[in-house]
Amino acid sequence: MNEGGTYRLGIIGTGVMGRALLNAAVHADVLEPREVIASDISPSCRDEAQRLGCFATDDNRTVVEAAESLLVAVKPQVIGEVLRDVRDDFREGQLLISIAAGVTLEALREYAGPAPSLVRVMPNICCTVAEAASAYAVSEGVTEQQEAFVVELLTAAGETVAVEERLIDAVTGLSGSGPAFVAIFIEALADGGVRAGLARGQAQRLAAQTVLGAARWILDNEGGPAKLKDMVSSPGGTTIAGIAALEARALRAAAIEAVTAAADRARELGG
Repeated sequence: MNEGGTYRLGIIGTGVMGRALLNAAVHADVLEPREVIASDISPSCRDEAQRLGCFATDDNRTVVEAAESLLVAVKPQVIGEVLRDVRDDFREGQLLISIAAGVTLEALREYAGPAPSLVRVMPNICCTVAEAASAYAVSEGVTEQQEAFVVELLTAAGETVAVEERLIDAVTGLSGSGPAFVAIFIEALADGGVRAGLARGQAQRLAAQTVLGAARWILDNEGGPAKLKDMVSSPGGTTIAGIAALEARALRAAAIEAVTAAADRARELGG
């Protein structure tokens, strides 16, 4: 533990994402609630952290001074102000993890000053159900022990990969925005089921479970999506007829364009 740090993790911002990562870490036994100190301007968010067993405060400076490592889970629009306010309180080598979309390591360094070790993380909303797809990029000076802690924290909430920082915007377009794209596809599948005669509730549950099961198969087996597609597509059968309809409507091209557009927008926001 760094000198002065009495908590393993300090969280600045316990809204939806900060609280989800905290819940996942506690439920996966990565952290005990008593090892976490959290701050938020919202009384209700502080209450949620306290109900979990963490110490909560409205003072970010107290969190920085008391914690070994920090998770900053505030919106990109305010992270500069938040970090500048506590810039002089960071200790040399103290780990600072940011989930602010579009905010580069260079910008974080400008806001936080030279003392902390920086990690930029891109989780997604599915961390709320411990099924996140996350990526992270580290700055110079991050130790192996600190990086291992980041991996442990993110893995508690789902899957994680290390990437070069220049690829974080691509991650934002794919897995950051991806849940919304998948939600639209599930809704469309359910609409198709309703059109074919199923009740709305039945169609939605079947569509969601179908996507969940297909994703699990791809993660657990070799061959990727193409192999699963070929396994299901018998000659002259129902599946290949449906695939032909999707191809005729350019589903692949639409998905590629959606991810690319989201990644491009992330770059614009970062710039």
